[in-house]
Amino acid sequence: MEHFWNPYLLLFLGLTMIFIEFFVPGGVLGAAGGVVLLLSIIAFWSAGYSPLATLVYFFVVITLLITLIRFALWRINRTGSKNSILLRDDQSGYVASTYDLEMVGKEGVCGTDLKPAGKILIEGVEYQAVSEMGYIKKGTEILVLRGEGAHLIVKEKS
Repeated sequence: MEHFWNPYLLLFLGLTMIFIEFFVPGGVLGAAGGVVLLLSIIAFWSAGYSPLATLVYFFVVITLLITLIRFALWRINRTGSKNSILLRDDQSGYVASTYDLEMVGKEGVCGTDLKPAGKILIEGVEYQAVSEMGYIKKGTEILVLRGEGAHLIVKEKS
């Protein structure tokens, strides 16, 4: 029985497309390569091979795919290309705001009403703060308990 699609040719084509996907990202070649590998298995089965031979072919395809992926990742890691998808340098970018750890335990005064958020003054410097319990009037002495994100958590000084 003669078939138009040679399963071995489809296997080679699918693996090649997946390999190229590692160097030309976008997903199209990888997805198409996966479909071609699936067609290769179907073509092998429809060529009249026994179910056991088709199962062995399936595991050979999976083994070749895993080997190809490991080789491609190894190759990307070994080459120093600027155009690689592998990031070799540290990234700089957004860093979330944090509170000053040295402020914990310090005393200050409310610069605005804390309802429950507002501004406080510690040693003449303004900070964002949130009251631990409800409303604190402007001018009230406060104590810094801890911080969360960019805010200091404060309570009214007893």
